[in-house]
Amino acid sequence: MAKRRLGKGIDALIQGQELDEETRQASVVAVPMERLRANPEQPRKQFSEEHLSELTESVREKGVIQPILAEEADDGTYLIIAGERRFRAAQRAGLSSVPVLPRRFSHEEKLEIALIENLQREDLNPIDEAEAYRSLMESASLTQDELARRLGLNRSTVANALRLLRLPEDLKAEIAEGRLSPGHARAILSVDTEEGRARLAQRIRTEALSVRQAEELAGTLSSAAAKRGRAGTGGADGEKTSPQKSLELRELEERLLDTLGTKVVVKGSHSKGRIEIEYYSLDDLERIAGIISGDTGDDAGGE
Repeated sequence: MAKRRLGKGIDALIQGQELDEETRQASVVAVPMERLRANPEQPRKQFSEEHLSELTESVREKGVIQPILAEEADDGTYLIIAGERRFRAAQRAGLSSVPVLPRRFSHEEKLEIALIENLQREDLNPIDEAEAYRSLMESASLTQDELARRLGLNRSTVANALRLLRLPEDLKAEIAEGRLSPGHARAILSVDTEEGRARLAQRIRTEALSVRQAEELAGTLSSAAAKRGRAGTGGADGEKTSPQKSLELRELEERLLDTLGTKVVVKGSHSKGRIEIEYYSLDDLERIAGIISGDTGDDAGGE
């Protein structure tokens, strides 16, 4: 899988980034292993044992070639900002010290650098990625649009990642472990009821459904739930039962979801219907309104 290059990369966030290579190398110091500590806000919660073993062998043979980016604390310890995998491999390889490039960062820069490093050098699992996006948005008070521009991503990429956090913990764990794909998760989230979502997740597991099959079943479950809901009200409003959503309507629904970055439900037929768009805060509603009106705020002097 090709690695994504985000924004200007880590170097653009390092204070003193204009240093030439010779000056930068002169800034590198050898730090004893016991003085380095892991970043508690490291986005990656799981480290691949296979990749870590491979890196450990490389470190045993050649040492740590690229310095670890860290911030020195008042007590003489160093907080790792980027390079925890190299640090762990050096521990396994039995090194007594590693090369470190010391720098000072704001809290937001620490989060952003750690996120960028993980996404550039070894993809995070989808849940860790979504959690990192949310953490950076909350810490820096960023909207989805602002975060996407800052990381050099499409806004829909950020929005679709954040939607995964609405899943129950057991399904998030399955996605993190690779047993469910983000595509399956989006199909599950398109079902209106918790019961329907649970049923769809179980069918995906037991029948090994493809994403397309899961999407089609999601449409069936949503249609059945809508019929039961109308039957429960006795059809007092005279609304007719809608047929199962066509493939064309589902594809248009998915396009709207990708564009708006939130749950969108198209109800009706090819000739008549309505669109329901979910929002989760006033800022989110303003973001959606800006997309619909064509005013994304790009002329407002972003970073």
